[in-house]
Amino acid sequence: MNHPTVERYADHLAAEAIERAVHSVTIGYRLTLSGAPPVEVASWHQDPALELYTVRVRTESDEITLTVPDWGTRTDEIGTYLRQWITERVHLEQAKLRKGCRRPDPYWVHAWRRAHPWL
Repeated sequence: MNHPTVERYADHLAAEAIERAVHSVTIGYRLTLSGAPPVEVASWHQDPALELYTVRVRTESDEITLTVPDWGTRTDEIGTYLRQWITERVHLEQAKLRKGCRRPDPYWVHAWRRAHPWL
């Protein structure tokens, strides 16, 4: 039987891994695209309204909260899932590829090209 402190520590580590995975996606989005609809991230230690060890991602029209019970053992799936989730909710027609971005995220470049097939 695990001690509650050990379980809480494991949950904390899992939540940090979730937060890193989310930021990996959203930072790539921001660095690659200019003028794109905002995607905001808040985690439990930034927003007291959130439950312990959760991360919220918000677009203009929707939000999702990632929790340790749902995602703690599947952090490797977050990038794929979250990119698709964001793509379904933002419109990149007004966005531009950010000039001077040394390492654009290939997913967001491709998503931008799908939104601008004439270019």
